[in-house]
Amino acid sequence: MNSVKKIYFSWLSKWAVALLIFSLSRLLFYLFNFSYFSNLNLSILWGGLRFDWMTITILYSPFLIAHLVDFKGNSKVTKVLFHISNTLAIAFNCLDLEYFKFTFKRTTADLFVTAGIENDILNLLPAFLTDYWYVVLIALILIWFSSFLYNKTENFIPQWPGWKKYLLFLLPVILIYVIGFRGGLQYKPLNVIQAGQYAEAQNIPMVLNTPFTIIKSASKEDLMVVNYFSEEEAKDYYNPISTFKTDSVKKPLNVVLIIAESFSKEYIGALNDYAGYTPFLDRLIEKSLVIENTFANGKKSIEALPAILSGIPTLMNTAYISSKYGSNRIESIGSKLNERGYRTVFYHGGENGTMGFNAFTKVAGIEEYIGRDQYPYKGDYDGNWGIFDEPFLQFCVEDLSKKEKPFFAGIFTLSSHHPYTVPEKYKEEFKGGPLPILKSVEYADFALQQFFESAQKEEWFENTLFIITADHTSQTFKEEYNNRMGMYAIPLIFYSPKHIKPKRIKKVSQQNDIFPSIIDFLGKKEEVFSFGQSVFNDEDGYSVSYINQVYQFIEGEYCLQFDGEKSIAFYHWTTDSSLSENLIKRPKFAEEIMSMEIKLKALIQQYNRGMIKNQLIP
Repeated sequence: MNSVKKIYFSWLSKWAVALLIFSLSRLLFYLFNFSYFSNLNLSILWGGLRFDWMTITILYSPFLIAHLVDFKGNSKVTKVLFHISNTLAIAFNCLDLEYFKFTFKRTTADLFVTAGIENDILNLLPAFLTDYWYVVLIALILIWFSSFLYNKTENFIPQWPGWKKYLLFLLPVILIYVIGFRGGLQYKPLNVIQAGQYAEAQNIPMVLNTPFTIIKSASKEDLMVVNYFSEEEAKDYYNPISTFKTDSVKKPLNVVLIIAESFSKEYIGALNDYAGYTPFLDRLIEKSLVIENTFANGKKSIEALPAILSGIPTLMNTAYISSKYGSNRIESIGSKLNERGYRTVFYHGGENGTMGFNAFTKVAGIEEYIGRDQYPYKGDYDGNWGIFDEPFLQFCVEDLSKKEKPFFAGIFTLSSHHPYTVPEKYKEEFKGGPLPILKSVEYADFALQQFFESAQKEEWFENTLFIITADHTSQTFKEEYNNRMGMYAIPLIFYSPKHIKPKRIKKVSQQNDIFPSIIDFLGKKEEVFSFGQSVFNDEDGYSVSYINQVYQFIEGEYCLQFDGEKSIAFYHWTTDSSLSENLIKRPKFAEEIMSMEIKLKALIQQYNRGMIKNQLIP
């Protein structure tokens, strides 16, 4: 073998080690999350190699440059640079072996740049390492294995071929690097959206790798102006401003909005055809107005708060709170009720500053934020995340009884968050189920029961509208919830015995609807800017979400998935709850597809424009 061929062989063997590690990581990712994926095909493997090639070219670039200088690829500096990049690649890919179950997308940079998240990661890291020790072990094995393979490549040490021959080697290699940085020869550099060429929306995470999504989301501008229509046409197709008329019956009610951490609809027996894990909520639902087909607008707590309080979904790669638009002027339940003379407060038993909640509630016009720092009984700390739900909710009742009336209170629970800690005295009382989260869900439901039993004794109880929803879904065990629609299904409950009659409503709803619904129910002439609508009107509802560069729009009996340029999937979800039959090419549905696509495009256009131009108020 001549010297140039040996150089090629040495260089390619090191690339092969990196590609093999990425391929093994993808296989492990599938094995850990196989129940989520279906209808996989060989094109996913080819697409995956393309994304891996680009990621390696970017992430391993210090090593690749050093290898060109050190043509043998055998110096200590070159080896160290390889192992640094390789360890990062393995760590990020292994992160999603389990974290994917919570978000249903490859991790993006917002995990690391969210306001306050640094403390969250440090506080929860011991619990994650303990619970998912096997992921750490897998990462260490992959790091050892890649080091072993790299050392084997040192058997192919080439001799210096001279400058002329080495330049002949460099030219094609540099070309490969340049193409690799772009991810191919296409007009624009490879991006997450191109993964849709190789897989349907639900399978896109199988094409991608986590280092790629972190790199891309860290460097990507959040939003771009889109002009599907003229401004006038966009408003005709979709208008984010709702106008409410004065109600003849004035209702200066207190409002208590409870956001139950990770309370998937799947866990609630009264909303399913099987016994669930929330006996108290089951009983409360029978006395409440319930919107049965409600969906979250995101998959993270940090995405839930803007959606619930201000009707702002996260239709971009970064959570609104941590995006550059997070300081935009907005409306919210807090600002609107402040204008009516309400006392407004938000309770969350977590660390003050976690996920930027305290900063956002201030932007949203809520006067007071009460977190773990303000909670007086430090012995109720769960050791990981914050204050246990039962004592914290009792504290909320006590504190609300001291507030001026009327008041608005947002209450965010936390015990059903990983690591799903239950107080020692209740360890044997709650039996749980097939998922680790379910014992803590039972405990959180019990805590809600105690909250209502205490609140009923207070004079303000009968004059209060209670709303219960969830921030997002979590682990799943039922097939009908293990898809792009089911992974957003949450409860939405309105309870006020003197003012609301028990009823089940089948229409589609979303977290964005909560803000306008409260304003509508309280009965005063008002204009509200929200990417939702009141559930109390007679119009068909809808829901919008965005993940893996794909928008999802649910309206009536149909679910549309749109990649920003074209519709890629269409489902009749009421008869196909698992979203197994894509009807996008069926002529009989052309009219419905076109109608939903037009409305979604207008919504996206209004959303992007409002964010970029800071025009999120009437």
